[in-house]
Amino acid sequence: MTTSVKRTLVGASAVASALVIGLAGTASAATVGFNQTSASGKAEISGTYEYHVSGTIPGTNEKLYAGSFQGATAKDKVAGDGHEAVLALAYQDWKDGAWHKVTNHVAVVNSTRSWTFKNKKDVKAYACDRKVGTTKLLNCRAAW
Repeated sequence: MTTSVKRTLVGASAVASALVIGLAGTASAATVGFNQTSASGKAEISGTYEYHVSGTIPGTNEKLYAGSFQGATAKDKVAGDGHEAVLALAYQDWKDGAWHKVTNHVAVVNSTRSWTFKNKKDVKAYACDRKVGTTKLLNCRAAW
């Protein structure tokens, strides 16, 4: 490998690391494109996730977040096998003066949609399979 190629790879690696650290930190706003397949490879999710600080919890410095999912898609990659593609969410929801943990929230099934949210934190999206006619999520893999 030539020296210039090595320098380019090291530079690209440093930029990628800085982006990951920036997203994991306490940034006040971010837009993230995502794409992930379920562990089985039968489902694929993609889209854009945006979030920003929308306020703080009264009496604390804890931040509340609002944002959106744009073009959030769940695509069945193996049609006719009895499974469907699901984009599922997990997050913390601020309601009635307390955080409430939400898991396995089905947001998109075999389609595309966009929506906004508010008063959430720790939002995660998952690519999952689900047998048609059931509610149990299978082979879920986090997009970030």
